[in-house]
Amino acid sequence: MGVTIVTDSTCDLSPQMLSEFGIKMVPLRVFFGEEAYRDWVELDPVSFYQKLGQATELPRTSQPSPEEFANIFKQELENGNEVVSIHLSSKLSGTFNSACLARDMLDSSKIFVVDGKTASIGTGILAILAKRLADEGKSAKEIAERITKKTDTIRHLFAVETLEYLKKGGRISTAKATIGNILNIKPILHLVDGVVEPFDKVRGMKRALPRIIEEVKKKGLDLKNQLCGLSYAGSLDEASEYANMVKQELSPGELIVTQIGSVIGTYVGPGTVAFIFFEE
Repeated sequence: MGVTIVTDSTCDLSPQMLSEFGIKMVPLRVFFGEEAYRDWVELDPVSFYQKLGQATELPRTSQPSPEEFANIFKQELENGNEVVSIHLSSKLSGTFNSACLARDMLDSSKIFVVDGKTASIGTGILAILAKRLADEGKSAKEIAERITKKTDTIRHLFAVETLEYLKKGGRISTAKATIGNILNIKPILHLVDGVVEPFDKVRGMKRALPRIIEEVKKKGLDLKNQLCGLSYAGSLDEASEYANMVKQELSPGELIVTQIGSVIGTYVGPGTVAFIFFEE
């Protein structure tokens, strides 16, 4: 008997990464008008941002149904496995709740659902760490407990070109959105207990990642033994440029670099860059 790690598509791990790490994924959906696409399955980031640039209205998103989670959970239970299912912040989406409902439907003590209290590659990193614990032979209960503790120390700093996407998507108030509308001010935000909150602001996106790096340095953290993450709403080439800056300035032990997919991209918009680390 083993432990299967399940997450959702907002982890922003590409299909290749999911296969490499051995993690199962349940996709959310993005709607452009009446056209529905499964995040990362039927709509890759490049295609999404092209469609977003041409769209007259902001796309909509929807969480997976409990039945979609239950199908995967049931299959793993039948294969003799336990399950740890890790998801984006319950305060940003109902996805965590859907997974909990699926667990309750199956009434199994072998399914553990974790609120990651983060998003994008933050969730992805938690899933990767969980899979490594599973590979070490840890039980599902122990993995869930250890990952839950990790959610208390995970830090997610990100800069956006504009707060309009977060405002229109209902993830931030209109009042908070006004700070970025003047003088080329680019907001830096973070997640506090799973909720998006303002952190700082800089003039121009070129100063955004250096400001994030400065903040990490101020904390005096040694990232040499950490698995960190960097996600970017754009091309992988641009993401690689940011990654090189992070590696040079912060020397993380391991850095996972990804594009921001269609669901998270709906709310943060193109040009967003995020860095995820642990304050421990």
